[in-house]
Amino acid sequence: MPSESEMVGADSSTTDATGPVSLRNGVFAVVIALQFVLVLVNGSTTMALPGIRDGLGATNSELQWYASIFALTFALVLVLSGRLGDLFGTRRLLMIGFAAIVTSWILSAGSPNIYFLLLARALQGIASGVTAPQLSAMIQRTFTGHNRTRAFSVFLMFAGGGFMLGQLSAGALTNANLFGAGWRWAYLPFIPLGIIVWLIAAKVLPATTPGTSGQLDITGAAVLAVVAFFLMFPLIQGRNAGWPVWILLMLACSLPLFFAFLRYERNLVRRGGDPLVNPILFAIRSFRIGNIITLLVGLLSAAGPIYLILTIQLGFDRNPLQAAILTCPMPFANMFGSLAAAPLLRRYGRGAVVIGAALNGLAAGLVLYLDRVGAGDFKAVHLVPAVALLGFALGISIAVTIAFVLSEVPDEYAGAASGVQATGLQLAGAIGIAVVGVAYWGRIGDSDELSAYIDGINAVMWISIGLAVVQAGLVILLPRHKPGPNKEFQLVDPELLVMPDFHGDHA
Repeated sequence: MPSESEMVGADSSTTDATGPVSLRNGVFAVVIALQFVLVLVNGSTTMALPGIRDGLGATNSELQWYASIFALTFALVLVLSGRLGDLFGTRRLLMIGFAAIVTSWILSAGSPNIYFLLLARALQGIASGVTAPQLSAMIQRTFTGHNRTRAFSVFLMFAGGGFMLGQLSAGALTNANLFGAGWRWAYLPFIPLGIIVWLIAAKVLPATTPGTSGQLDITGAAVLAVVAFFLMFPLIQGRNAGWPVWILLMLACSLPLFFAFLRYERNLVRRGGDPLVNPILFAIRSFRIGNIITLLVGLLSAAGPIYLILTIQLGFDRNPLQAAILTCPMPFANMFGSLAAAPLLRRYGRGAVVIGAALNGLAAGLVLYLDRVGAGDFKAVHLVPAVALLGFALGISIAVTIAFVLSEVPDEYAGAASGVQATGLQLAGAIGIAVVGVAYWGRIGDSDELSAYIDGINAVMWISIGLAVVQAGLVILLPRHKPGPNKEFQLVDPELLVMPDFHGDHA
């Protein structure tokens, strides 16, 4: 998220006597290039899971960690990184963060085992959590008014296109298995490209002055990380470990630890500190209920896509290129769902949240229907309409929920509120992979049969329908909100663009 001081400063520094800055601005071109390279890799890694399993001997639990650890580490630094931008300057944080991302790609490509790869993946999540808000802040600082909305729209479209290209290129290269590199082609071709873009950015991006505001709630972030670990570790490892007592106790401890986190945040506010999550925001009904809906959307947004992709690759035994072709409609439709959110909000108000939930449920129901009518002749290609519909539905759900969550937040809390929602969405995505994975892998067990994978994805779809129903039901608790004809809802922040990159990137 752009920090508050940057957002305030943007309007005063981006126009002059010649008028607003054009989208042909060199800074914007570099920001687009940086984001494009990032999402290329996010798209490519979705094709790597079966190769990682076979190449490194990874277990299903380790694949779940690979899928979720990016979103987890991304979320835990997302709010802090906005304040780091205040303290050290947006450009400096952007250059450091992107350099760390490229380093994580190098480490990932050379990983000798799954544990090394998981550490590199965690570094990628941390570095991306530092970088993504700075890219958004650069746009905020460069453009104002309608030009800013147009800039975010272009940014969004390049993100969707980059994700699809990453899927297809990695699928083709991994399938070709050039030089025996296998899944490592999910990283290798983008390392030199990332270095080139970083060098160009170092020349083109303007210096940004560090602000004077911002305190880092390191303790809060650390406690939240412990809470997330105590929740996710049992859910991912419990089934393989046979659910021993210590795993169940660890899971049970996550709840009191979460309340301890909230208590610490309240005490920090009383002492005049700058908390990771400001409890005062939850007094706003639209923010409180909207964030509950955000968590439900987050649970859906990561788990549904990743387990559909795994079913296509492992269950239907499709090679990486075939899987990339079959699933590339998802990010494409996701992008257009995000762009459709604003007109839906203007016309239907809170009903737009119901539309997103209904389409999510419809996509899940379509998968269940296809299985039933397939009667033993269910093919991977039959899933393409459901994959595309799911991408479109998630694009709507995320964008309209963000709009409602932030609609009544006072300007002085705008940065903090955006950060809370972003963190909640990403954490929910990581937790969703773990929670839904219990049902998915539980149905599959040790079987390699297609029928087992279909049972697994059917379980995921029933969970998705249940979450969509709850999401739609909660809408009645949202305040009625009918924006005026001249009011523009802000598009979904690009770093929250949810595609099956295990965060949103959107990965």
